[in-house]
Amino acid sequence: MLKFFNNLYYQYIPVRFQQPLKRFILAIWNVWLPIYRIEQSGLTVIFIGNRACDPYIINLIYDEYIKPPRIGTVPIWSVDKRIMLWEESADLIIFRHRRFWPSTAVTLRMLAMPYYVRQSTDLPPADVDMLTVFHNSSTKRDLKKIHDAGFQYDVITHVHSEQLYFFYQQMYRPFIKDRHCFTDVILPWEDFQQSYKNMELLQVYSAGHLVAGSLTLQTDTCYTGHLHGILDADRGLLNSGVVAALYWFAMLEAHRRGCATVNMNCARPFLKDGVLVYKKKWGSRIVMDNRERELLLLPCGNRPQMHRYLEKNPFICEQDGRLVSLVFLGAHTVLNDKELTSYIKYCHYQGDSLSTCIVLLNDQWSARTEMIQALLRGLTQPNHLIDLSHRAIAELPECIRNCVGAK
Repeated sequence: MLKFFNNLYYQYIPVRFQQPLKRFILAIWNVWLPIYRIEQSGLTVIFIGNRACDPYIINLIYDEYIKPPRIGTVPIWSVDKRIMLWEESADLIIFRHRRFWPSTAVTLRMLAMPYYVRQSTDLPPADVDMLTVFHNSSTKRDLKKIHDAGFQYDVITHVHSEQLYFFYQQMYRPFIKDRHCFTDVILPWEDFQQSYKNMELLQVYSAGHLVAGSLTLQTDTCYTGHLHGILDADRGLLNSGVVAALYWFAMLEAHRRGCATVNMNCARPFLKDGVLVYKKKWGSRIVMDNRERELLLLPCGNRPQMHRYLEKNPFICEQDGRLVSLVFLGAHTVLNDKELTSYIKYCHYQGDSLSTCIVLLNDQWSARTEMIQALLRGLTQPNHLIDLSHRAIAELPECIRNCVGAK
């Protein structure tokens, strides 16, 4: 049916009117935002917007991907009323739109979450040995694996179409499908080629055989690794440390060229996200970028299931042009003092304009305030303590605003 109308459109609409008419139709269509709802495991989440139903976030909330049923639509001029209506019965409202946000009165009660955060690693001067910089025990284990596997690399500065296609088809696609089967959209080859044809290709070899690659680009004194690929997503290669080799060789190449930083690219803004954690051990810090903010969260419910989700998934939000890491401690987090120290360090990131907020959700954690404050004094980043043990989760955005603004 859609194909039938499409043929009629191009057959009877004059060419000069086709694009303007398309833009007009899309503008009208975008006035209406779809609404979805998932009500499961004692947790009700409302999604508003065409791209609000993010599989990654749904999987975090429910420990599995659930396709949200569509329950209606709302025009943009009625979004405020609909949000206020749903917050009476929902635990969490997720709003996502690139060009439109609810009114200021509503957004002030919501948490703005970047869809991705960027990580960057500072490099030592050219005359300093790179091996002397990394003191993290996990990083040292990776470097040993790289040495034991005998990985080597080279860089192709002018990549031919055949070489790019081999990387795309044999390395990039298998790797992405293996790692991110439900969260990433793989570009068609024509779009991929157009987007990355001017980049360099860092290639990793094992025993003389090509096994992995990264598309890279140097801009001034910054070296960026854009996309990784592993030959056939081979598990043996992954276990032997080939991903670590891609990161390490990119830093070696950047250092050889005299670059000051390596752009480690983006990861999801959840403090336990595997990609975010992995890049952290390479000395990365979280930095602000110019991406348009499009994701808003309104925490509504105070039920245990909502607390459980927040405790399991600490995340980064943005407030007044600054990034804020939120770490929640409640009934579902049982840690002694030593374990808490390790957990806070695990969730702690270095970053430009980044601070940490520890949010206490019950009386048991509120009673340990003095010990937590002593622990926070040892952090290098600005930090805050928010006690919500006798307050509603809905008050969190205001509390964060007061903390960050007071700095």
